[in-house]
Amino acid sequence: MGTCHIQGLLFLFLLGASSLALARYLYCHKGVSINIEEDPTNAFNWTTEKFETCDNGTVCQETVLMIKAEKKTAVLATKGCESGGMEMITFVQLTPPPGLVAISYSNYCEDSLCNNKENMSQFWNLGETSVSTRPTTLHCPTCVAFGNCSSAPSLPCPSGTTRCYAGELEITGGGIEASVEVKGCTAMMGCRLTASILTVGPMLVKEICPNQLLTQPRKAENGATYLPISVWSLHLLLPLLLESFVHFS
Repeated sequence: MGTCHIQGLLFLFLLGASSLALARYLYCHKGVSINIEEDPTNAFNWTTEKFETCDNGTVCQETVLMIKAEKKTAVLATKGCESGGMEMITFVQLTPPPGLVAISYSNYCEDSLCNNKENMSQFWNLGETSVSTRPTTLHCPTCVAFGNCSSAPSLPCPSGTTRCYAGELEITGGGIEASVEVKGCTAMMGCRLTASILTVGPMLVKEICPNQLLTQPRKAENGATYLPISVWSLHLLLPLLLESFVHFS
């Protein structure tokens, strides 16, 4: 009788240990994709046959960042395990049309192999809102490329755009380490292609616009030409101006 009781306890122990092991481990699709696509809605295949076993306290994730300039789109996508995440689906239209378009999508889920989206067509279509493409008199160098743009032809801008954008995105995390140069027409102001968002899923995004302060000279009301000076420049010039003022006095 005692032997049967011990065997029963041993069975329950093994069953509990097995259940704990099943609850602890999570399997997630794993993969990284970095491409320039002509039509990401049809060409971009987000499937992968690889998977990985996640540690306790992690979830599955799939994240994509897409940046379109004219007819080309930079696509950066990652799937895998992610620690510290919680179940959530996020779609953000970072830069809406007209002109340059940037969108991001991330999915954090807690079931094995749940990060199984195959393409981005439904989300990219949301980014393609109905906007007039009638050209304006504004022309901008336009390109998107990993590393540096080998060529950036000056193209007519669509109606609604007001300025030219030129910047670089440095993206790391989720198995991705890439630099994307982007140029094109836009209606946004400043260096905000990614809407000042610093993280997209597991990816860290740093936006750099080296020429953002080098704007065109403007005419003052009396006809004189002046260049805008940043607050940082004024901070450096202020001690010199005060010193000159004291010396003059």
